[in-house]
Amino acid sequence: MPDGGEGRFVSTESAVPMTESLIRPRRGGRLLGARPEQIVATQVAVAVVLAGLVAGGLAMVPAVIVAAGLLALTWLRLRGRWAFQWLGVLARYSGRRRSASIDSSTALLAYAAPRVRLTGLDLPGASAAVLADDSGLTVLIELGDPADEASAIPSFAALLHATGRDQAVGDQPRVRAQLVLSAVSAPTARGGTGPSQSSYRTLAEGSSLSYLRAVLALRVSRAGGWSDDELRRSLAGMTRRLTRRLGPSLARPLGEVAALRAIADLANAETGGGPDSARESWSSLRLGGLVQATFRCRPASGSDLTGNLITRILHLPAAATTVSMTATGLFVRVAAPDVTALDTAVRALRTLLSTDRVRLRRLEGAQLPGLAATLPLGGQAVDGKRIDAPELPISPAGLMIGRNQAGAAVLIRLFRPEPTRALLVGGLPGAQLLAFRAMATGARVLVRTTRPHAWEPFARGAAVPGEAITILPQGRPFDAPAGSVRHPTLTVLDTGAAPGGPEPARDAGWQTTLVVRDEFGTPDVAHAGEADLVVLQRLTPAEATLLGGTLGLGETASYFPRMRTDMVAVINRRAVRWAVFAQTPIEQSLIGEPVRSPALTTA
Repeated sequence: MPDGGEGRFVSTESAVPMTESLIRPRRGGRLLGARPEQIVATQVAVAVVLAGLVAGGLAMVPAVIVAAGLLALTWLRLRGRWAFQWLGVLARYSGRRRSASIDSSTALLAYAAPRVRLTGLDLPGASAAVLADDSGLTVLIELGDPADEASAIPSFAALLHATGRDQAVGDQPRVRAQLVLSAVSAPTARGGTGPSQSSYRTLAEGSSLSYLRAVLALRVSRAGGWSDDELRRSLAGMTRRLTRRLGPSLARPLGEVAALRAIADLANAETGGGPDSARESWSSLRLGGLVQATFRCRPASGSDLTGNLITRILHLPAAATTVSMTATGLFVRVAAPDVTALDTAVRALRTLLSTDRVRLRRLEGAQLPGLAATLPLGGQAVDGKRIDAPELPISPAGLMIGRNQAGAAVLIRLFRPEPTRALLVGGLPGAQLLAFRAMATGARVLVRTTRPHAWEPFARGAAVPGEAITILPQGRPFDAPAGSVRHPTLTVLDTGAAPGGPEPARDAGWQTTLVVRDEFGTPDVAHAGEADLVVLQRLTPAEATLLGGTLGLGETASYFPRMRTDMVAVINRRAVRWAVFAQTPIEQSLIGEPVRSPALTTA
């Protein structure tokens, strides 16, 4: 609540915080700029010296030494903190568990926030996950459409207004909103020297985002003596109003499984690691095969935070970047495959923020609580100047399939947190092109095919160590590897009209099944009807009529037979976008022209 100074907010929560607060950003009262503990320590030092004078003789020597050490700890300032503060950071760093085996999302939550327990909240038609701890309850709401490549994220003011709690209400629990944005770069930062990465970098003219996620954490506080039932009623009411005003496609409360998966994705964790798969050091954190570092950002006095700045932060040259925002706190976590790449990303972050007059401080000795501060756990109760961020102009994210008539990139959400099914009508070269570009974003590719001889040259030319393409003959049982936000799984079913055998399970996230058809006929109508995404090369008039009727495309289907041979149509929820493949030299050499058989397109 306001403390009397314009634009300045001070937390009123006094219960135990959600996670062990090792960042210690709160400020107490001061006298002439000095902290109370500094004044007390100075008084003690003076008393020690006086005691030495009274004792006389050699007693004065240890008294002076003790007083000098006490004053040094009290008044010596190093790298933005007082010496006694660094001593406290070191004590807390040494006293907590810093490594753990993360083999599940539950283990990750226990590592990052051991005081948090997962419960449920009944909502109309569904149940939402609630993160409960000694100081409050938090519900997670995913923002944006997972099938849309560019969903605008509302401002804090708009989000709070949608909850109906944008004005102070004395007879209801206090609310805190936390917005967490996480972006994954493409091509993948895993080496980045393979043919798929080099080709994709040429295609995208640099780096782009393969995925962007926004999660809102709404937290109600126990401060004031509110009971669990009262907190749940308040949280349920805000969640219902938010989803009603923004719409179910733009605001979706996460259930228990989805919430745990979202936390793992935002932490860049590969939940299946071995011993010591997570380890905190003084200045970084190793998790999910990445080295990560968290920073606190503070706009300089008189400067405002711009939405464009947040967008530029998300485009840092890193494997993944996470931004956590509350009304008074801004934290950035940068992840890279190794220390050298992390240092490069950190230098880019410092350069970027310095031009916008934003101060940056690395959370040395507090990287584990820094991880917690950048997960949607409700946010730290941070005192400071209010941060007003406008609506965020988030850049589109997804797999680049080509360019439109204006030359802009056309992206598709081929990989999503939930199982995804796609249909490609176009044949082998088009399927190989999609698989090749998916590899650049970190995807693992499995191919079940009736023509393995046609896939083997492509697999040999596209794969590099650690990125092999698995080719399986028709009918052989297989288990698709678990997917993650940085390493999704693409299973290509290239079996024609023949039975393809058992398909991958459809209950795991970050797994996409791509059904490939050289021709589209009546047996394929079911595939088109259940596909989340349809990609078409030029069709015959008969194919266009059949598919247009299946998907309810109306007159738009008449354009499919008139497309150029290097064009594709992308269909998502009856919306059709057009693009040319815009092949790179590497793709042309490896795959050739991605055209359908002339006998098919002229039929």
